[in-house]
Parts: sequence; C-alpha cells; structure tokens
Amino acid sequence: MSRLVCGVDLGGTKISTGIVTEDGKVLNSVKIPTLAQEGPDAVIGRIVKSIEDVLAMSNLKVSDLYGIGIGSPGPLDADKGVIMGAVNLPGWDYIPLVDRIKEKLNIDNVKLDNDANAAAYGEYLFGVGKGIRNFLYITISTGIGGGVVTDGKILHGANSNAAEIGHITINFDGPKCNCGNYGCFEAYASGTGLARLANEEVNKGAESMMKELAGDGPIKAEHVFESARKGDALASKLIDNEGFYLGVGLANLMNLYNPELIAIGGGVSKQLDMFYDKMMETAKKKALRPTFEICKVVPAELGDNIGVLGAAAIAFNL
Repeated sequence: MSRLVCGVDLGGTKISTGIVTEDGKVLNSVKIPTLAQEGPDAVIGRIVKSIEDVLAMSNLKVSDLYGIGIGSPGPLDADKGVIMGAVNLPGWDYIPLVDRIKEKLNIDNVKLDNDANAAAYGEYLFGVGKGIRNFLYITISTGIGGGVVTDGKILHGANSNAAEIGHITINFDGPKCNCGNYGCFEAYASGTGLARLANEEVNKGAESMMKELAGDGPIKAEHVFESARKGDALASKLIDNEGFYLGVGLANLMNLYNPELIAIGGGVSKQLDMFYDKMMETAKKKALRPTFEICKVVPAELGDNIGVLGAAAIAFNL
C-alpha cells in the first residue's frame, strides 16, 4: 500500500490541508481561514482541526499516516521545527510548531520547512523537476521566493534561510524593498514591483488604459498585463522591463547555483508568454555561457496544489 502523508500549507490568510499519496495525488483537501490575528494557539488549533477533518473525509486515522509536512512562511528553523518570527503570522516568535503538532496528534513524524523550499521540493518530487538533481524553483507573485534542490536535497544553509532569492540586489541604488534593503530583485520583478512602476508612470502624467482599468484604486499587475495584451504602449514597455529584470535575476541565479532546470510559478508566471523571450534574451547576455547553456527555464507544473503537495513532499523526505 502506498504511504500517505498529510500536507499542510500554512499561510497568512488561509490553511490548506490535504492527504497525499507517494505519487503526488491529493485524495482529499480542505481550506480554512488562518485568522492569524488570533495568535499562535488559535491557529495551531485550526491546523489540528484541518488535519482531523481531512482524515475523517478520507476514512483515515492519524496512525495511518507516514507523516505530516508543514510549509510555512519564514524565517524558521527547519531542523528544530520552530517558526522564528514570520511576518504574516503576528506573535509567532520562536513557536515550536512541530512539537506542538506532535503533542496534539500523538504522531512522531512531523516536518516543517519554508513554504518556498516546500514548493521547490514538491516540483522536484512530483512535478516538472522530477529526476533533475540540480533544480531551482521561483515563485513570482506579491513577492519573489524560491527554493534550491541540489543533488536531490533542499539547500537550507546554516539556519534554514538559504535561497532568499527575492532579496538578491540587482540595483544597489534602486527602490526600497519591504525587507529594508534597496534594489532587491523582488522590488523590481514581483507583481508588486511591476504595479509600483506602473503607478509611478501614471502619476507622472503618462496616458494609459491601465488607469481606466484600475478605476479609483491603484493599478495592479493584472491591469498592466491586460492593457499590454490590448496594445497599450506604456503597459507593453513595462512588461518588457519585467522581462529584463527577471532576466537579470535569472542570470544571477544561474551563476550562483548552476541548475539544470529553473521552474517558474506564482501568479505572474501565468503571463509568462508575455515576457519569456525578453527574460531569456537578457539572461543569455548576463549569465556565464556554461551556466546558461546547461539550464532550461520552464513553467512550474503543480499549479494551485503546490502548497499542499510541497508540504507533503517535505514529509516524504523525512
């Protein structure tokens, strides 16, 4: 019989939990609000309830599980199973999540990792990275995150905070990032960064249908893409810039990690066709030739299930 694990994707707004088979099939899953403002004890209670609910849906008991994997925002210490101050989880300062789950559910095999690392390992185990020993996953959405699999193992670094790729500096004199640094990859090439650049241009008086699409609110990344697809000149220029900035970041990552494959996921990746050519043209110019020529760049495969499947992959890697 195939081993079964429970994958838990703990986010700032929702908790997604599912029962997953060894070949990456999600048997049953549930999504509930995190209600992070209520604090760690309440959220841990909801994690436990979500696990119990999905077990009941699957006619399983905790003892039927090989393990439980949890993907969470960082920073965290994966070895100790401790969340050390996640930005989107108020009050989570050195919370021993793994020990709390073990105690409440009476199960030994519980594993915690950064959600981006979990996603990377999910794509490695179940998705487009299957069989690729040196693999890198990037998620481009509100921010930019990622994970590195090298020789089949997640690269954690000294205290589980390796591969914070959104915060490599691509322009030391650039805009301030949410991390406090200036000119981060994330500040330019994330969905948030793209929207910031669009709002700056329109606020300077540039004409664009992006303003009409946004109405009374700020321009968002989706307004930029929609306008560009309709032939808007400014939006098209911003998408070209998006491809350039992503290409600069990719070149850095190719030179740093020398992967065979880079998979791109996240909300912005759904528009990959609009900036792929510019991104690859830029990466080719800026990466070392051997690192560029060995590396393919493709869309991620796991889609909306990546959080649960990534967390499950962490459990299977116990």
